[in-house]
This record gives sequence, C-alpha cells and structure tokens, in this order.
Amino acid sequence: MPTKLILAAVEGLLFAAYATADRAAAQAPDAVPQKLNAILCETEDQAMTLASTLASGQTEPMAINRVNKAAGAEVCGRYIGYAVVEIEKTKNRNGGLFMLAGLRFAEDGRFGWTADWFAPFDSLGLARGT
Repeated sequence: MPTKLILAAVEGLLFAAYATADRAAAQAPDAVPQKLNAILCETEDQAMTLASTLASGQTEPMAINRVNKAAGAEVCGRYIGYAVVEIEKTKNRNGGLFMLAGLRFAEDGRFGWTADWFAPFDSLGLARGT
C-alpha cells in the first residue's frame, strides 16, 4: 500500500477517535446511556406538537404522520436503543406546560427531542380550594 494512503487512513481513525472523545467529554461525567423506547423529533417545536397531538387523543402513528407532513420530511419517529439525556427543561406554549428532554444517541451521536404535555395551570381551582 502506498505510504500516503496508510497515513490518510490512520489520520481518519485518529480524527474519529478524538471526535468521539470530545462528544463524550461534553456530556455530564455521570451520564450513562440508558435503554430508551420513545418517539423522538428533530426540534423542540416538533416534539411539543407531537405531545399535544397525542394528548388530544390521536394515536401514535397518526400523531407522527401529522408532524412529519407539517415538516414535509420524516422528522419524528420511534427510537429504540441507548441514549443519554443532555438537556431537560420545561416550556409553556399556549397555556400548556411541556416537559422537554434532549437526548444524544449512543450509537451515532445524533440528537433528538421528546416531550410530555401536562394540563394547563388552573389558578381558579386554587382560589376555590378544589
């Protein structure tokens, strides 16, 4: 084999090793990949739309299809594998509270969002003591 080809192959392997090490260092030191079976989307908004559609009574395939059609591409789908939670936050959209989680896939390093919808806050119930 030519020397340049061997050097290029070694350089590619070293680059891949450093990229993986940098990605692992960016995660929390105690972050351990967990077994995951969830519907993930590419953006926060898509995950929130999916969660609100599911909360309105749509089935999973119909909710995924609705979000994908709105985006014009396949942006949401079922994921089964290992992932690390990198970001957790809450957002209020149109009076509904969403719990969002940003997950990094252990296999290929891709990033995805999942969301859960909670009922809107009702301060009148507190005032009446119900």
